[in-house]
Amino acid sequence: MLEQPSSEVMVDRPALRDRLDGALTRPLTLIVAPAGAGKSVLLEQWRAQRDDVVTLTIDVDANDDDPVRFGRRLVAALATVRPATARLGHLTALHAGGIGTPLLEALALELETYPPTVVVLDDLHHLSNTRLLADLGRLAALLPPAAHLVLSTRVDPPIAWSSLRLRDRMLELRQRDLALTRPESAQLLRRIARRDLPATTVEPIVARTEGWAAGLQLAGLTLKYTGEAEASDAFVAGIAGSDRLIADYLTEEVLDAVPERDRDLLLRMSPLDAMTADLVDHVLERTDGQRLLERFEDESMFLVALDPHRRRYRFHHLFREFLRYRLRTEVPEGEQRLLSRAADFHLDRGEVSPAVEYLLRARDWARALDAIMTRGSDVFERGEMRTVIRWITSVPETEWADRLDVALELGILVGMEGEPARAVGMLGRVAGDPHATIGHRIVAETWMSATTQWNARPEEAIRAADRALALRDEHPDAALPDLMRLTSPELMTTLAVGSRGRSHFLSGDLDEAETWMSRSLETEGIAYPPFRVGMLGSSALLRIWNGRAAEAELLAAEAIDAASAGALLDHPVIADAYLARALVDVERGAPAVAAVHLRAGIVRAEANRRSQLLWLGRYVHGVIAAAEGRFDDALAAADLARSGDRSAEGRNPGAGPAPAILDRLRALHLSVLRRSGRADEALRRSADPTPVGPAVAFEAIAAALAVGDPGAARRMLDRDLDRPGPASDSPLSDIRRSILLGWLAEISGSHAAAVDHLAEALGRAEPHGLVAVFLEAGPTVLDLACGLTPLHGGVAADLARRRDGSSTPGANAELAEPLTTRELEILAFLPDHSTNAELAKQCFVSVNTLKTHTAHIYRKLGVSGRSAAIARARELGLLDPVSRPDRARA
Repeated sequence: MLEQPSSEVMVDRPALRDRLDGALTRPLTLIVAPAGAGKSVLLEQWRAQRDDVVTLTIDVDANDDDPVRFGRRLVAALATVRPATARLGHLTALHAGGIGTPLLEALALELETYPPTVVVLDDLHHLSNTRLLADLGRLAALLPPAAHLVLSTRVDPPIAWSSLRLRDRMLELRQRDLALTRPESAQLLRRIARRDLPATTVEPIVARTEGWAAGLQLAGLTLKYTGEAEASDAFVAGIAGSDRLIADYLTEEVLDAVPERDRDLLLRMSPLDAMTADLVDHVLERTDGQRLLERFEDESMFLVALDPHRRRYRFHHLFREFLRYRLRTEVPEGEQRLLSRAADFHLDRGEVSPAVEYLLRARDWARALDAIMTRGSDVFERGEMRTVIRWITSVPETEWADRLDVALELGILVGMEGEPARAVGMLGRVAGDPHATIGHRIVAETWMSATTQWNARPEEAIRAADRALALRDEHPDAALPDLMRLTSPELMTTLAVGSRGRSHFLSGDLDEAETWMSRSLETEGIAYPPFRVGMLGSSALLRIWNGRAAEAELLAAEAIDAASAGALLDHPVIADAYLARALVDVERGAPAVAAVHLRAGIVRAEANRRSQLLWLGRYVHGVIAAAEGRFDDALAAADLARSGDRSAEGRNPGAGPAPAILDRLRALHLSVLRRSGRADEALRRSADPTPVGPAVAFEAIAAALAVGDPGAARRMLDRDLDRPGPASDSPLSDIRRSILLGWLAEISGSHAAAVDHLAEALGRAEPHGLVAVFLEAGPTVLDLACGLTPLHGGVAADLARRRDGSSTPGANAELAEPLTTRELEILAFLPDHSTNAELAKQCFVSVNTLKTHTAHIYRKLGVSGRSAAIARARELGLLDPVSRPDRARA
């Protein structure tokens, strides 16, 4: 092979190994050199000499452009050092195109607890996903001192390294560094040729190849199969030109020197990617595949072992490309037949993915499509939509133009991958196709409705859901096409009903949302775990949007438990539940805890770019920032919303936040202005002619009260009271109204009435532990509420503690030894489960790792057990002081 010859011919490079040793104090080594320059050989030699360092090598290939696959491979590699790390897999629900900051931070935190570790990404040039590459650059910057990243590639990756270069934080090795010296080149030639070579033969070859390891290796193999007389000046003179020309010339010389029977075998093996003995036996119709692979490896026939047991091999890329070229030239029909046999081998074993890849290369479009369409719900459950999209779009559209099942599946996958406009276009074309059956139309309309969390216009999804349900009612016996086992009548009903509920929520019609979400939870299809997890999470969001925190917490916990049981903790469907938990923590005045759950929700929503959940996440981020006094950050979140709203009015209607979220974001903007001493500006901005939702209406009245204009507040409040309120139980709406009435009464001189209104607000808040609404209202309301502490414990007492400064957002920083980010994350989950095994699963760590972290938490908080830690954290404001998991479950 070119870059990794057998150990007996390897030439030691001590000077380069020393340079690599010296780089271990820096986060990054970048090795950039052409194919065959000896990059992998050097790294293998270095690894063999460093028993004190754990080295993890990932051989990158083109499929790693799929961030889900790449993330899983990265986590799996880490798991070979510490098996519990596999539970970091929940974070490989990557946002489209990149790993994402939460995963990078989590990996960096994990590596802090590892022994000295080197992660090698070999053949990085196979990655073209620029966001994925940028994330690798960020990972290098985040690595702890004991971790080191090595990137080995043929071309410079598009990553900005200037900061690391300026601070001398990276080692760079390039072609000139890897070029073999004359003595090394001569040694390599003699070892490969397995005989002494005269200087008259060696020197011209060394001069011509200029230290290029692949050229030297190929020359050595040519000399191995030729006699002394044939190693003539003409042969040496032929070694000239570019690296590619050298490779072509010498590969031909090697191939021509190989015995005819081996030459034929090499050509016929060349279409194969990862080779096993069974695959070689099947494709070549032999019975000695393992011996053949081992013999070719021993003879340096450019074979690369893919596993330590030497059961899987591949050819070196350059040699494989040349063999394939020769096969197509000499036996034009041969490659397609061999590819088909390889596909048959994998299909017989139920291995659809490699079979599809072979069929696509064989241009056997019909069989490829048939194989693709056998993939089941695992595509959705494992987040592999991008791979199947690539497969289908690799087939010329003319080959599947009349296959509505393929068009439907592609539309569904594109939608789930986060391209709603494209998905609706595809699905709409199927629904309107004159050849479409009723079943095709039901499936198309249902999955169009499912794009609601990607669209700022929920009314479009409502109409699609209505069309799907109407067709289902009119044609109850209609046969539906089976696509990925995700289109049964039961599942389509659940999805359409649930999508209608989500759409009403996003539009701000919370009563209709609750009706449809409740109906969805009663349908047969809700037994399908991903649908159940998603709808429970959405229902939790709806409940906390209304202020029903206790119900929201239970529903979110049920969703997370169901996700854990169904291996869906890394899936985007759990995003709603985590965002609901974050909102519960926000409303209960625990921003630090909310931030942990928010991060978990955002990383999952980013996995398939669910824009509405990402806007909701921005809102929660802004509320947390405001609660911690970071008003500039909070305003930035609100301003982002306004720019998104402007784009929604332009060419990209799906880019901005939906009405319900936009109302909250605008209200956040007004709230921060008011709370930072700019109430007059908030009042002016509240006069925006854009339709006003309940959150903005509350802030407009609060701004009028803050500037001391009770008349304006009264007029707006009377107008607000005339509006029909939600028919469903909405504690938050009722609390806000009572707060405004109390505030108005207080500044109008009616203290007794003000106390009555605040008492009513506290009574509504107490069952749910809602404190943020009082804190956000301001000092007048807070003083009124705190004055009722003797009559209303609970929330009122908590508000009094917060006002008096016994609980502050910066409590962690004030500890003698602050909790780390990971410890804060685990602390947030401590109240949720009673056993260490359950807690470990929730936090995605091993039980032993969990015990280590909890021991650190107890020590830093000065307590001896979990109950005491929870109580102390609540006193400090590190946990929600009125968190209800235990009470709710009791």
